[in-house]
Amino acid sequence: MTTRSGPKSAAQRVYDWVRARILDGTYAGGTLLSEGEVADAVGTSRTPVREAFLQLATQEMLVLYPKRGALVLSVNTPELRDVLAARALVEPWAAALVASYPDRATIVTELRRLTEQATKALAAADDAGFQEADRAFHHWLLAAAGNRLLTTFYSSLRDRQLRSGTLALHNNPGRGAETMAQHSAIADAIEAGDSDRAAAAAASHVQNTALALGLSSLS
Repeated sequence: MTTRSGPKSAAQRVYDWVRARILDGTYAGGTLLSEGEVADAVGTSRTPVREAFLQLATQEMLVLYPKRGALVLSVNTPELRDVLAARALVEPWAAALVASYPDRATIVTELRRLTEQATKALAAADDAGFQEADRAFHHWLLAAAGNRLLTTFYSSLRDRQLRSGTLALHNNPGRGAETMAQHSAIADAIEAGDSDRAAAAAASHVQNTALALGLSSLS
């Protein structure tokens, strides 16, 4: 696999490989990763594995243990609460604002396309594909609201959102279908131009995600 700048470096390949398995739950919190095992799996020496581990450690996904490997950090309750509290502030605002746009048809079309994409991934038991499409729905909604600062902030939540989404599905296998119904409700309200209903649908969606993660309150 190549990028515009050429083939990926060995460290980048290891980083992508390990990160994907942390995000989809293959490497759950508490898993101890061995440099040698990862190097063998990806087909590299240990040096790029160390580089990738260092990068993932700076992103608070791993804790390094010299001569032993790296421990996958669990998604903890305070972190989950912080992410969802941030979403509860910005997503209802974005939904209400987009619903007020006279030229919102293209936005709604994309929201529905992403909902359909996630639904197909769910039916195919493609958890990673589902999480990416689910997260893309929310990012598109924020981007459509037109505030670059908030969109950049929201992008910074990406990996935490993906990990929390995987955890929610693990806790409640029916959560995927519920999520798609809630996405459709948000898109319906935006299409109808009902800002109050759109904000309420977005707020309800975040609150239901919190409940699926075992959080009764976001305060």
